[in-house]
Amino acid sequence: MTTPRLPDVQMTTLSNGIRVATQQVNMQGAAIGIRIESSTRNEEPDTGGASHFIEHLLFKGTEKRSADRIMDEFNALGARANAYTSQEEVFYYAVCLASTIPQVFEILADMYVNASFPTKEVDKERGVVLQEISMNFDNPNRFLYNQFHQGYWIGHPVGLPILGTAETISSIARDRLVAHKLINYLANGTIVSVAGNVEHAPIVELAERLLGQLPVGALPSRPSHPAWQPALRQKAHHTRPMEQTQFYMGYPIPPAGSAQRHALAVLNQILGSGMNSRLFREVRERRSLAYSVYSHLQFYSDTGALLIYAATGPERAEEAVKVSHGEIMKLCDEMVGEDTLRDAKEQLRCNRLMALDDCEIQMRRISNNVSILGAPEPIAFSLEALEAVTAEDVRSLAQQLFGTVVPRVESVGPGEGPVLPE
Repeated sequence: MTTPRLPDVQMTTLSNGIRVATQQVNMQGAAIGIRIESSTRNEEPDTGGASHFIEHLLFKGTEKRSADRIMDEFNALGARANAYTSQEEVFYYAVCLASTIPQVFEILADMYVNASFPTKEVDKERGVVLQEISMNFDNPNRFLYNQFHQGYWIGHPVGLPILGTAETISSIARDRLVAHKLINYLANGTIVSVAGNVEHAPIVELAERLLGQLPVGALPSRPSHPAWQPALRQKAHHTRPMEQTQFYMGYPIPPAGSAQRHALAVLNQILGSGMNSRLFREVRERRSLAYSVYSHLQFYSDTGALLIYAATGPERAEEAVKVSHGEIMKLCDEMVGEDTLRDAKEQLRCNRLMALDDCEIQMRRISNNVSILGAPEPIAFSLEALEAVTAEDVRSLAQQLFGTVVPRVESVGPGEGPVLPE
């Protein structure tokens, strides 16, 4: 098994606390991102959704650029710009030719530092966010995921809705949004990540020049209560006139950055990632219970969950829940075969190596690593850690995490919905 030459990863912390991480890969393109480590979990009750609202507004103009000019300049450079908000960060990024990174960085930095929140644009974008809330409510899958998330993490700050509510978005004044940005967009909470055909030193120099005026301070923090526990052994159902019942099942796992993350990746690959997974084979192929069924790992800085999703006929939803839980229990009771283990690790190894050809994925990966681990994790270390996972590691981890757990089950569809597995 030959591993190709792996890219160099470098990181520099500026005097004001901004962290700059780069990964040099020989390709035409590059991706650049600016991350603020403050988001939904840092909001006050009356500013719910402010982080996401501000994400929209950073594209609506600065002191020297109108909203149209921002998009026109990205377009003229052939760049694709976007942003997203999660529970713990807001991330602004662009994918472009490596040769245009300095110009693209300048536009992103202008937005990040100098967004002017024009009153007219705030009022217009308020309507856009309200439509986004309505759209997510009308989409059963998005609605269910959001409801499950809020129910599983009830009482925890990551359980707050990213978009806020119609009430909070309708009532947040422009001045409150401006104040929220000033308090949260701090140098020591900012990470710049670049992946592609770039050199580290010029990116550091650009960051110093373009972001050096960011203020430094203490980021607002809303830690979870020390006694908080996820809402397990609970059923919730939302009745809707649909052809299918969709459900999520949730099991607790360690937070992001845990030493068990590599074994968890292997466990999840075996359980529910792809067409060779146990969930796919048992739920779909053998029993024809669902077209779509999978598992994934949801990590936060101080909590996490393994989620199972499936969509099936209402009359068979209870069977699908029982069978899915049964596959979790098999991981606790039985050692996975060496062929299964080898194939799962090879899938993960190949996925991580092939992802090196995608500068956007790599930009996000090194940013996540810096935020969670304190520095970019070399690909070689990641691959070695995966290779070291044993069948006993997988079974012991499953026993430790899931052996006595009855998951939370939340569903949407007709009727009463499935009951909890035994």
